[in-house]
Amino acid sequence: MTANVLMLYCAAARVIGTVADHLDAFSTMSSYKVVQIDSGVAGNVDIEIDRFDAVVFHYSLVLESANYINENLREQLRRYRGAKILFIQDEMRWVNRTVDAIVDLGIKTVFSVVNPEAQRKIYHDPRLADVRFETTLTGFVPEHLIPMKVPAYEDRKIDVGYRARKLSAWYGSFAREKWLISKRFEKDAKRLNLNCDLSNRENERLYGKAWIRFMANCRATLGVESGASFVDFTGEIYPQVEAYEAANPEASFEEIRDKFLEGRDGEIVIHVISPRCFEAAALRTLMIMYEGDYSGILEAGRHYVVLKRDHSNMEEVASFLRDPSKAKPIIDAAYEEIACSGKWTFKAFIGHFDEVLTQELGRIEGSVPARTNPFEPAVLDKMGERFERLHRWRVRRQQTLFITARAALKTAVFIRDHLPEWTRPIITRYGERVIIFLKPHLRKLMGLG
Repeated sequence: MTANVLMLYCAAARVIGTVADHLDAFSTMSSYKVVQIDSGVAGNVDIEIDRFDAVVFHYSLVLESANYINENLREQLRRYRGAKILFIQDEMRWVNRTVDAIVDLGIKTVFSVVNPEAQRKIYHDPRLADVRFETTLTGFVPEHLIPMKVPAYEDRKIDVGYRARKLSAWYGSFAREKWLISKRFEKDAKRLNLNCDLSNRENERLYGKAWIRFMANCRATLGVESGASFVDFTGEIYPQVEAYEAANPEASFEEIRDKFLEGRDGEIVIHVISPRCFEAAALRTLMIMYEGDYSGILEAGRHYVVLKRDHSNMEEVASFLRDPSKAKPIIDAAYEEIACSGKWTFKAFIGHFDEVLTQELGRIEGSVPARTNPFEPAVLDKMGERFERLHRWRVRRQQTLFITARAALKTAVFIRDHLPEWTRPIITRYGERVIIFLKPHLRKLMGLG
């Protein structure tokens, strides 16, 4: 009988396309029967964990947080003796608490997106000596884009397009390259008469189909390695930096670095390929990027045009943009050798997961009791449907609370602006009671406490 796998995840994160794609890959491509259950729902019902052969924790969860895994569910997971596998991202955050949770829950396999040479620098705790670390990627080739009809290089309206969020100084100097590259490129682009659409502003970010249409209409895009050069082991630095940046929006990176980052910026550097590289390759969009390792996948000069970090070779870069005979061989190499190779697809990723799970099930066989009364496939299907209904009910409840809270806020604004002053104290007291009632429910549903 095929092994049954319970995957705990945060259903609210499904609104993010890359998260949904990652989750769907398990349910549609794995050779194992994977049942996905929102951890918020699972913590309040009996899911009979001991009848599963393995438990997988998805990266959409914050493993150590009671808002994602409550004490009832956590205690069941502690007792569970089968294979336990963790997928994790954003590994520069609160490392010590994550390690404590890995040990507490008895997780023995971790899929990490950190470059291998940095993994054990981050996870150096001796309690993890027998934990297996597998390297994975933050994203994969979106195969549905490969056959997509896109404008010819010469017909694209934008020379260079790019979007990147300006990250907090907490991520360190390495992460600053993600948005500084566009600032520096934009200055030279005007001088070289290039038609660019570059932005770091939040209100100009593009998502879903709008982003794909944008990229397909750009001859080229910019790029750097994803990552960070500061690791917050205690989790105490980020809130301090966030508060300081909010109070001092004009503070320089150097000021914040010297004040908060403990002289450790650059001590450990996380540098990996961005999923946007796979999108660009599939959409036949030329990549112009700083030279880097890119998880050993991209080759400088073959799959992307190298832009020097001091931008001193801008004229050379512009010559590629203006000459299709120079740009197209690089575009074709990225499309054929990266997008179409099959090496970095979700199918290949799930093949890796299945292989590791098979090994882990074999490793624990005989050392733990066999699963008692395993689920039949039909029972698992009904279970999935039941938990999906519970999740939808939870979402509707959440939406109702948000609508009520928004109405209360609008009412308060109306009272302030339109009603006589003598009525305000009475209605305000009533409004405060409504907010006091709603607040704990909202915080619980949003995973804030």
